[in-house]
Amino acid sequence: MNDLCPVVKVDSDLCVNCHACITACPVKFCNDGSGNYVKINDNLCIGCGSCIEACTHQARKPIDDFERFLYALNQGKPMVAVVAPAVASNFPNLYLNLNGWLKQMGVQATFDVSFGAELTVKSYLEHAKTDPGTIIAQPCPAIVSYIEIYRPELLPYLAPADSPMLHTIKMIKTFYPQYAQHEVAVISPCLAKRREFDTTQMGDYNVTLRAISDYLEQSQISLRSFPEEDFDQPPAERAVLFSTPGGLLRTALRENPELGQVTRKIEGKEHIYPYLDHLHASISNGHAPFIIDCLNCAMGCNGGPGTINQHKSPDQIEYFIEQRKQHMIEKHGMNRLKPAQRRRQKAKLDKSINRYWQPGLYARTYQNRAAYNQLKLPTPNELQTILNSMDKYSQNDLFNCSSCGYGSCHDMAFAIHNKLNSRENCHHYKSNMLVKMAMEVSDTLKKISDNLQCVNDIIAKFSSLRSDFAILNQSIGKQEELLHDFQDIAHMISGISFQTNLLSLNASIEAARAGEVGKGFSVVAAEVKRMADQSAFEVQKIGPYSEKLKTLFNEVSNKVANASGEFDLGTQMCMLVAASVDEIQLLASNLSQKSEEIASIEKSLSKNVQNTSRNKTLNLNHSQHTLRFINYLS
Repeated sequence: MNDLCPVVKVDSDLCVNCHACITACPVKFCNDGSGNYVKINDNLCIGCGSCIEACTHQARKPIDDFERFLYALNQGKPMVAVVAPAVASNFPNLYLNLNGWLKQMGVQATFDVSFGAELTVKSYLEHAKTDPGTIIAQPCPAIVSYIEIYRPELLPYLAPADSPMLHTIKMIKTFYPQYAQHEVAVISPCLAKRREFDTTQMGDYNVTLRAISDYLEQSQISLRSFPEEDFDQPPAERAVLFSTPGGLLRTALRENPELGQVTRKIEGKEHIYPYLDHLHASISNGHAPFIIDCLNCAMGCNGGPGTINQHKSPDQIEYFIEQRKQHMIEKHGMNRLKPAQRRRQKAKLDKSINRYWQPGLYARTYQNRAAYNQLKLPTPNELQTILNSMDKYSQNDLFNCSSCGYGSCHDMAFAIHNKLNSRENCHHYKSNMLVKMAMEVSDTLKKISDNLQCVNDIIAKFSSLRSDFAILNQSIGKQEELLHDFQDIAHMISGISFQTNLLSLNASIEAARAGEVGKGFSVVAAEVKRMADQSAFEVQKIGPYSEKLKTLFNEVSNKVANASGEFDLGTQMCMLVAASVDEIQLLASNLSQKSEEIASIEKSLSKNVQNTSRNKTLNLNHSQHTLRFINYLS
């Protein structure tokens, strides 16, 4: 079993991981949102193209074969084109001119899929003759992929006949031998058709109507400048409606009017896939209809992902389809026919259909691709562990807001369990994280405030010490002045000692002159001299000590002055720290306020999204989602 080819590409540079693609996707888990962008698992993707329309960032783009198709034509490869009925609504009143453009480009013949639809109805009715059980119509390859991957129990009920496109291609290969070896370009409204062609080895190029429209617009080519060219096969009648919702039924009713009572018409991804999830049970209990006329796109193939009609109203689209039907009826004069002529015309159309129909030629088989679905179901404990990691501890925490894209918290947990997403993409978790951040900021603010008080205390102490040092410096200055006075006194004592010594010398001389009378005075004079000499000697000792004291005082004074400068610098730095802390406190306060505001907004958004999603049928309720992914694995 080969891998399914990609039909949607992702531009990782443009993807913002918003999960809008997951919201739109009917199978959800083909998307991997665990990284920086949402990737696609092509083997789980059904190719419906819903994500392309949902992506507003142009990150998801369709894959078709238009470039290869142009290259093949330029290389001269023989080519025929098979054109889907949706062409009438995409190129209103110009679809035959499109044939003219195709033939000028090198296409040798064009065939209308509407006639292939006539053959398809024939195949369905023939099958019903031998198997009266439920038949699921299979023109839509997205529905075929869904059943093959996710609902293989429905494979026996898929119509064992080709789609109208493949009917047309096989008709060409079988009944137009001149084109049997030609390559086939399918002018298609659908991306998933590429997979149908790969599986059946029929159809070489899936060229979407959108790609052709874009090319014509960019090249400034007007289809009106090309001639109208009819298709190169018998005309269809009501099968031109096949691309419209209910078109299969309206075509089949021509053959068997009673089918309207036993046919279920259902389209749109929000309806068809939940319906298919329960269909096997309906078949088992006998409640299922005979034919299920189903399409993935709500506006049918006319509004498929390969068209330019996504934003048009159904009335605007189907008007041109009905107009084409009336044109076909008028062109072949069927509106003017009398009853007998109508019967003959009907017989002629049946003969034409029978001419191109053979038993077994248009048989189709399918593959059970359930092996692609390797998703693992978490145990209840594993599921609860994942929910707890997302801050979901009770039923009240399960908002099911769909902001993650899954529609339910349990499905988000299921995706996380299969490594297809991460808790960081849960809005509830992110809002809780913001609240926690706000609380942490608030705690930090308190610590900053406490530290700021410590800084202020340090500044006060520095200021006090600076004042004390200033007083000490002044005191040292005064002591230095006293030291200068002390040196002056020493000089004075030295001078007095010198004068005393002179007086003693004079007294000794006078005593000698006095003779015996002066001897006593001579002793006194000698003692005075001794005392003067001793005073002078002691005064000489004072000088060095005075110099040492002076040097010491100078050193102390310098150190005190330097310390005072350091205290001044320390005080300035503390004041700068205090100012910075004040600024940090203000910023942190603003951050805390903003965090709380963001958390509040997040919770409000989650509640709004929750309320909105409950009003959308696309997002099923929790029990339906749980049933869905359990059934995926069953």
